[in-house]
Amino acid sequence: MRKDAQINQQKILDAAANLFKERAVSKVSMKDIAQVAGIGTGTLYRNFPNKSELCMALSLDYIQQFITGEEAQLQNPSSSANKQFEDFLTRWLEFRERRIQLLTEIETGPSVMSTFYHSPLYQQLVNLTMQALKPISDNISKAELKFRADMLISMLKSDSYAYQREQGLTREQIAINISHLMIKRCD
Repeated sequence: MRKDAQINQQKILDAAANLFKERAVSKVSMKDIAQVAGIGTGTLYRNFPNKSELCMALSLDYIQQFITGEEAQLQNPSSSANKQFEDFLTRWLEFRERRIQLLTEIETGPSVMSTFYHSPLYQQLVNLTMQALKPISDNISKAELKFRADMLISMLKSDSYAYQREQGLTREQIAINISHLMIKRCD
């Protein structure tokens, strides 16, 4: 990428991040972002065809940081497998909650999610989730473990999570209830 294009892209990301701190993501237009970045709307759309793509670019570093931190957590278990899984879920929900507006914009975007599902970063997220699930999953196949990881990530998308919060559940209660779905009980 040309140096001036990199500079413009960084201006756009910085402007969007600042605007998203001031106002809800849904209340910020692409025109607002271009204006604050000091660039034309054409330049903005050449870099990011829609707000969902822009939100994805802002989120990539956050997601990578979460994955890196959780890999370290899972390497050093300090409690039972069940408790470790509940803690992983709680941290994932906390991460999602802090970035709910960006993630909602990504999840409702026209083409972003299909691109994300095929990205190396999504595969890292699936692998991380498989790592969290494995100790509580008895002797299931790798394919079933991957399926569970995909489904777990899917069931924790913003709209589903927000609905459960509207029902009065806390983040911790949601993590415990999901754990009960995922952990094979031998009562």
